[in-house]
Amino acid sequence: MDQSTLLQLLNSLLEAERAGAKVIAAYLAEYDPASAAGSKLLEVQRDEARNCVILMDLIRAQGGTPSAATGSFLEKALAVQGRSERLAFLNRGQAWVARKIAEALPQLPAGPLHTALAEMQVSHVDNIEACDRLLA
Repeated sequence: MDQSTLLQLLNSLLEAERAGAKVIAAYLAEYDPASAAGSKLLEVQRDEARNCVILMDLIRAQGGTPSAATGSFLEKALAVQGRSERLAFLNRGQAWVARKIAEALPQLPAGPLHTALAEMQVSHVDNIEACDRLLA
């Protein structure tokens, strides 16, 4: 993967993670923070925020400038009504990120960038499974 394509990917992921963090923060208003569901969503939201920091660091390490934009997922997700519908929509966004990372990993050499993205991909899969359990 060339440098320009890599930076585009990382910034696209950053924008999606930023949208995800904001979406979950809004969704959390519907949950008791002490409930199991509220606690789990807070963990997912923290993962999204942590991923933003990781992606900004990766972009800078590649000589790029982190995007300040928020992905279009935010507006779409905030329009969704109902807890179950919102969690299902959130999972679609999580799956998009996991898929984009999975597609990129074979094109990246072993090293810190590859490791960070592989861990991020796994965390998304884990978070999808956690939200699926909340939906059940």
